[in-house]
Amino acid sequence: MREPVTGRPREVLVLDHIGYGYYRDTDGRAFLPAPDNRVRLVTDLRKLDQARGDELAAVVGIPRGDEDLLESAALFHHTASGHPVDRVVAISEGLLLSAARLRDKLGVPGPTEAQVLGYRDKVTMKERLREFGVRVPEFAPFTVEAAERLLARHGRVVAKPRRGESSAGIAFLDSAEDVRRFAAHSGAGPEAYEVEERIEGTLFHIDSVVRDGVPLAATAGRSVEETTSYRHLGPFRDVGVGPGGTLDRLLAFNREVLSCYPDFSGVTHHEVFLNDDEVCFCELGGRPGGGGIIPGFRSRTGVNLDEVAVLAHLGDDIPAPGAPAEHLTGYALVYAAPGRLAADPTPPAADWILDVQTRFRVGDLMPEPAGWNQAAVTVTVRGTTEEEVTARLDEVIGQALERLGTPTDEGTGEQ
Repeated sequence: MREPVTGRPREVLVLDHIGYGYYRDTDGRAFLPAPDNRVRLVTDLRKLDQARGDELAAVVGIPRGDEDLLESAALFHHTASGHPVDRVVAISEGLLLSAARLRDKLGVPGPTEAQVLGYRDKVTMKERLREFGVRVPEFAPFTVEAAERLLARHGRVVAKPRRGESSAGIAFLDSAEDVRRFAAHSGAGPEAYEVEERIEGTLFHIDSVVRDGVPLAATAGRSVEETTSYRHLGPFRDVGVGPGGTLDRLLAFNREVLSCYPDFSGVTHHEVFLNDDEVCFCELGGRPGGGGIIPGFRSRTGVNLDEVAVLAHLGDDIPAPGAPAEHLTGYALVYAAPGRLAADPTPPAADWILDVQTRFRVGDLMPEPAGWNQAAVTVTVRGTTEEEVTARLDEVIGQALERLGTPTDEGTGEQ
């Protein structure tokens, strides 16, 4: 495996489709600063306006989702300058495997494809954890026979894309007819989908900074609504979990799961089901969580999860954050009906609003949301208790919905 040449800047290939702005802190500080780094960026064509910084040596814009073109652009960066790439970095869930395959092909350090599959592919991760005795849903690669067998045993099952994102493509199957209909119309198969028992319980997440499989700092949140609420344009709320028995159970289970990944350092987003009887694994991501998790974690620990993810892919030291502050955070996702946005949905400023992200500008044509992450506005708040955080989320949701109103015309334009 090739190590960087000393005496010159580190050549870093960045794969991106969310915008290079995520590679800077809120104060504008670059995570890959010059002169120590020379960044070769492959980004979404629609995000080229964010490609700014003294560290950028070359930028290529490509259409999002074109895997062949992504690899071609990456290899161009590797060979064109005379200085081969030393590291490959990607913080987005959908690019983790692409980055790993490139590391393997180029012979550079960092997470390999085999390692990334352990926290990117839902079948692979559950197989690993089951071997370690962790409670996971009963599951199988999707076939009609496997789904009907699990359905007979559990009464209700759920089919999920094995490498899906943002709750897109999930199907709840309650009968043999549902199974056959899903198999016939979704393009489902054992390589693309898994099927598992539907766990009754509340969905929680634990977000951690991790070094060698040990969480250095972690916070937890509770999903108030189903992550598929976007399908009926219902808001989604997530509320931080305060001290007590629930938090203790979540953090203990998180430590158990992460101990099964002793070679992992970086950031994890861990989702679990919790009920009176047990904590059950849902899934694990080796990347920062979405929604308002990053600003919430930064508010409580002072650490930017995106930056930690970058440091991990570089092979640099992972900083040990302090214990989370006593206040809690939460966030709301507010979705909009298709049409042209008539007014800015940003709620009025308040000292307890930590972050606001808007997906559209006034006049944009908004498509039907196709995933959990496609909210028109995301608002992160802080409060002293779970009840206060919830009340503040309800307030900003009402304000955002009032501003979203009724779109000025119908349409499903692409953004």
